[in-house]
Amino acid sequence: MDERQYEEQHLAQTITLIKNEEKLLKNQQKDLQKSMQSHLKEVTENTINTASEESFYESVVEYRQHEHELTLRYQTAEAKEKRMHTLQTMVNSPYFARIDFKEGQEAAETLYLGIASLRDKYDNTIIIDWRAPIANLYYEGELGQAYYTANRENFTVDLLLKRQFKIQNGQLLSMVDTSEMINDEFLLDILDDTSSPQMKNIVATIQKAQNKIIRDTTSKYMIIEGIAGSGKTSALLQRIAFLLYHHRNWLDINQVLLFSPNHLFSDYISMVLPSLGESEVPTQTFTNFLQKLVPNYAIKNIAQEEAQFLSGQNNPIQKLKNSLVVLEQIKPYIASITNFGPLFRDLKIKGQTYIPKEKIRQWYKETNVTLPLYQRIQLLQTKLLKKIAGLQKDEAKKRWVKEQAAEKIDEIYENNPNLDDSEEKEKQLTKQIKQELVKKKFRPLMRQVNRYRFVNFAKQYLHFLKQLPESILQKNNILAKQWEKSIQTLREQMKNKEMLQEDALLYFSLLQKISPANVEQKVRFIFIDEMQDFPPAQAALLKQLFPRASMTLCGDLNQKVFGNESIVSSLDKLFNKEEITRYQLTTSYRSTKEITAFANQFLSQEDRVQTTARNGKKPLVINASDPKEAVGWLENHLLDTTKQKAQWRTAIIGKTTQECRDLYTLFSKTVKKEIQLITSEDEFMKRAAVIIPAYLAKGLEFDRVYAWHVSENFSANDQLIFYTIATRAMHELNVISFGQKSPLLKNIDPSTYQLKDLNTKN
Repeated sequence: MDERQYEEQHLAQTITLIKNEEKLLKNQQKDLQKSMQSHLKEVTENTINTASEESFYESVVEYRQHEHELTLRYQTAEAKEKRMHTLQTMVNSPYFARIDFKEGQEAAETLYLGIASLRDKYDNTIIIDWRAPIANLYYEGELGQAYYTANRENFTVDLLLKRQFKIQNGQLLSMVDTSEMINDEFLLDILDDTSSPQMKNIVATIQKAQNKIIRDTTSKYMIIEGIAGSGKTSALLQRIAFLLYHHRNWLDINQVLLFSPNHLFSDYISMVLPSLGESEVPTQTFTNFLQKLVPNYAIKNIAQEEAQFLSGQNNPIQKLKNSLVVLEQIKPYIASITNFGPLFRDLKIKGQTYIPKEKIRQWYKETNVTLPLYQRIQLLQTKLLKKIAGLQKDEAKKRWVKEQAAEKIDEIYENNPNLDDSEEKEKQLTKQIKQELVKKKFRPLMRQVNRYRFVNFAKQYLHFLKQLPESILQKNNILAKQWEKSIQTLREQMKNKEMLQEDALLYFSLLQKISPANVEQKVRFIFIDEMQDFPPAQAALLKQLFPRASMTLCGDLNQKVFGNESIVSSLDKLFNKEEITRYQLTTSYRSTKEITAFANQFLSQEDRVQTTARNGKKPLVINASDPKEAVGWLENHLLDTTKQKAQWRTAIIGKTTQECRDLYTLFSKTVKKEIQLITSEDEFMKRAAVIIPAYLAKGLEFDRVYAWHVSENFSANDQLIFYTIATRAMHELNVISFGQKSPLLKNIDPSTYQLKDLNTKN
């Protein structure tokens, strides 16, 4: 029996053990459910006996005992449910690595690492939890002498073997013996499928670069720049997993923020990232994060909408607001309004003014002038709350309060005839009722003051934008009329309780300087993927909110197709006098040598990607006479190859959403059942084959890609868009063209692709 056969047999035995435990737990859950239902019935039927003091205490003790037993059973049920969920995950992929080691003169031991531990009926360890101390031999140990730490004590061992597996649906797809940890599923495939020494050397180089990124525990700020397919996202995700493991004694998952460009990308990450048990980090978009800070407005992010993606043009106003320039103007603006104070609003109840804004400004000016604005606003808040308390006392003397209190008293005594009706009791009740009536009336006013709504934040933000120096507008090629028009548009949006993301960020930053904003300061690590589309203002806000947090930024500058100001161009301002560790991953191993060579032609000479030695088929360019012929070829190719490559993820990528919709309608019912049309970032990938527009495919990868309708609709200016589409392909790229030929395809080297002209029956 060779090593592969042995591992396949061991895998089958392990899956059987998991299924046996699942079966056992299901039976236990059924018994526990019956038992709980029985106990619930007993508890509900069990009444407190008040016949005598002794029987009373006996029944109370009995009741509490039942209650305690039921609570314990619920806890057990919850634990069993959690274990069942873990086993359901493990049955598809029980473990991902194996280590063999020897301690002193003892016999060699073998351990398999998975998301949770597993024991056989003899209590022998079959799988160890990846977070167990001894698992560190896999993460940090090298073959030969190594050690692990448990209970603050070091144990030295001889590490004999480190083997990694790729297991899906209970099948062993690949395995490799290595001296280091492989951090990417695709690398496992490469090493398992090829014996090329050149490839192994390249992979070893990639691994060293990735491992430096993953294991760096000293850098507070890190930049990972990588080309398409260089493993940058994989390194980022594995870095998160490693830090959670390395700092497991004090780092909680809630102290980690992971930002991705959209929900679709977040869903994709959750699919390709190996399960890490309880340590999977939820991703979020910056729009979602900002929405929690500015809950009163619906925030829209047009920066990553399709129109902007396709135009590739910068909106100068949007670009300005996303840069650090406007953000930096908040501080001098606050200084300029501190003496006079912010824009106040009348405090009203149902249209009646109780405290006019002129009075509020007067009281603001009476606060300590040496204090910063937000502290003076806090003092003003205290004064306003006292004034409202005085208003409530005055209100309590009014006729309407007395009349309603009298009615309420009569009602109370009518409904409670045995209630003490002495003069003193009635007087006490009347006082309480008056207070409640007045509090209820003034509650909206109190709420406004507690939330600092006596400041007109919306008008204040508009005023701030109006005061922006004209020199800044001129420097950014923005006319005064354009700026004024954008403010008018914003005013209408704010009336409708809407706001663009870049405005919401500036609005919140301004609000923070005027009144204290409650933001929990518990985040310790921040990770940003696709940083090329993450504006500097967003990074600056995160840095301001979480000054102690470590920040890792990751992205591919060649894929900067949205019109945002780049973080990279603002590093000096963002991290002034702070050390930044920079890593560059310049070798692509996602795509084959042939796909990379083809895609390189759509980049400038200096941006071109270094290729790996992994060979495959040249990209196939299909020339069809019309859409019907193109769809016919595509359907046949999909159906013929899907059976052969069932594990492959396939994407048909169109330039626009409308093109994707139109294509989907042309497919037969048979193909429609196999393919999912995705037109929104809020959708989840439910099938192995998808039709998706180019702007949503950014950052994703697929085994096979069909670039749909690369014809006259792709102009010479669409190079980066087509580059993004082409580099989504790992193994196979097909370019489908019909109608007039695209200018993009006219000047590429014919030796870099295969041509199939459907008209000539090639």
